[in-house]
Amino acid sequence: MSTRSRQADRSLRWLVVLVVTAILFVAAVVEPSSDIARSGPFGLLTQATWLHVFGYAFFSLTLVYALLDTPDEPALHPAVVPIIVVAYGTLLELVQLFISYRSFAVGDIFADAVGAVVVVAVWAYGRAALAALGFRRS
Repeated sequence: MSTRSRQADRSLRWLVVLVVTAILFVAAVVEPSSDIARSGPFGLLTQATWLHVFGYAFFSLTLVYALLDTPDEPALHPAVVPIIVVAYGTLLELVQLFISYRSFAVGDIFADAVGAVVVVAVWAYGRAALAALGFRRS
């Protein structure tokens, strides 16, 4: 892959990260529908909680992918990704303190963390398992 092609690929990865952060911001500041408090899949958690888990899991996935500097090693250690993701989620929860129809919720931050940690753990352990099996990205 040429240097120019690699730069374009890296720019596209970061553009996706920016789009996801923008979508999460918009979702955090718009007025939610009343359906968001209903029970979600399996009746375990609310739809809002599932949205937090999956939204921030996707954010983590895009961030891990953007940080892949080379096929072998990321620019940062993957353990940093949940810290960045949870910090962003916490920032959005703090923004919600100033919006009358939104509220700050520690449970939402916890759901963000669960999504982020699961994605990074699966990525790291999956990558190690593939390397142990002899699969390598060329």
